[in-house]
Amino acid sequence: MLHSCRSCRRFLRPLSRYFPIFIVICLLGLSWCLLNALFFFQPDNYENVYEKNFEETKSPPIFCFVTSANDRHLTSARAIVYSWGKRCDRFYFIARLQNTSVNLMILEYFENITDITVTTITQQTFDVLTYLETTELFKSYEWFLRASDDSFVIIPNLRQLVRQLNDKDHNYPLAYVGDVEQMFDKYQIATTGSVMLFNRQALYRLTFSDDLIDDEQELEFEREQCVKNMIYDHEFVRCMEISRIKINPMHDNLILSQNLSFYKMDKRFQGIRFSPNTVAFRSSNDTDMYKFEFLYHRLDVLSKIDR
Repeated sequence: MLHSCRSCRRFLRPLSRYFPIFIVICLLGLSWCLLNALFFFQPDNYENVYEKNFEETKSPPIFCFVTSANDRHLTSARAIVYSWGKRCDRFYFIARLQNTSVNLMILEYFENITDITVTTITQQTFDVLTYLETTELFKSYEWFLRASDDSFVIIPNLRQLVRQLNDKDHNYPLAYVGDVEQMFDKYQIATTGSVMLFNRQALYRLTFSDDLIDDEQELEFEREQCVKNMIYDHEFVRCMEISRIKINPMHDNLILSQNLSFYKMDKRFQGIRFSPNTVAFRSSNDTDMYKFEFLYHRLDVLSKIDR
């Protein structure tokens, strides 16, 4: 027994000399594999992913403004600031928020307005668009979003829509208003304060009429009367159509004028569904806004990291 143990030791002694060298070689090999995976290996779709991310970063800047009623200053208005509002390139409220200590951005010309009601929201929207078109400070913006204090906007989807519209009809007056016309024409549901998207050319067409040809000069009086008397969103859309602004150049279900439960509860609206590309809809309360913020902004970012 003793003789066999000595034989084993004599046999293993040369191998033990090279064991540390073997460990070092293994560690070096493992380190090289890790470095190669981190810095040199690229997936087949690396260029496509990079190009897609680059396209997302060069979306035209978007100017967002929100009209707010007095009784929602402490709830929904604050929720907008801490959710999707901060993701706009520039964001303002079109009213001075009362009874709140939050220092919110208020568009200077409209700082004396304390309340916006159902009967004044559309006219105030027109006044804001006119102000933005004629003010030199905002000339760098080409796209403008109007929302109310119960609106929720999915900003990544908004930027995607802006890029598509920008590529489709860059030099033509455009307004994307969603389903407000459909809701009124088919179901006689009149809305106010639904999310609307305008390009710079649309603002100019609403504000000035000096480019109308002779045959269209007679429409100017009709346009002025329309703007003067409009209250509901579909009436505002009608005024834009008179002004030769192209409405919804793409399918009209990306902006929903009602909250999501409204479409689910009524069988008439089963054809109008929320999709992964939906840009905006109404929120029932400020708590829902914080939930939507997590689902469509923060959680979406985390999901992209995992891909």
